[in-house]
Amino acid sequence: MMLIVRLFPRDDLGDSWDRVLNNVEKISSKDCTPLYLSQQEEKDFMSIIYDVRDIDAFADVLVKQIPSTANSEKTRTITLLKPVFFPAPRDRPRLLERYQVAIRATSEDVQNVFNHTVHLDYPEDLFPTYAAYSFGEDDILLSMLSVSRDKIRAFAREKIESQKGVLGVDVARISMSKRIAPTEMWKNYRKSRYLFEPSEGYEECDFTELAFLEGAFVKEPG
Repeated sequence: MMLIVRLFPRDDLGDSWDRVLNNVEKISSKDCTPLYLSQQEEKDFMSIIYDVRDIDAFADVLVKQIPSTANSEKTRTITLLKPVFFPAPRDRPRLLERYQVAIRATSEDVQNVFNHTVHLDYPEDLFPTYAAYSFGEDDILLSMLSVSRDKIRAFAREKIESQKGVLGVDVARISMSKRIAPTEMWKNYRKSRYLFEPSEGYEECDFTELAFLEGAFVKEPG
């Protein structure tokens, strides 16, 4: 399964980011592979996205290895269920920003909302990279690429919020993303979970290498 560990640093966010990047082996095991790091704009946490094959083994990594390695004050864990990945339009714009779209829905409508959302007719300048059911504050999480904040917010309002059963949608920009899984492993991981195979007009794309900013974003005080 995929898991997101939201890590709240004890001190400097940039320092914790570097600590994790420089000590990946300490927060890994044969049953718990960190896939990539990400950080949402204006948030005081960073996220480590894991592939977990043994939840008990992951518990040891979470409580024993991550706090000391990252110098974290606390963590929050989000479970991603039935993740699906998407190939990218071949003719997409070269300059894209990555966003997380979080959807809350009524219990009886979650499945319909998920199915409808992943099968929307997405334009080439705004499209999903993966989607999953979520355990936590939200019911569905999507990673998406867009040419602008205004574009994705308008799309979310018109195509997602309007669906029956949707209670709320939040859009957050990813200010930084960095793959830490081995290249071939991460490529095969995505391909094995594609919603559809890349056909004419689509291609394999590592979304963690897009919308990358130098240096972790530190929330401004006040």
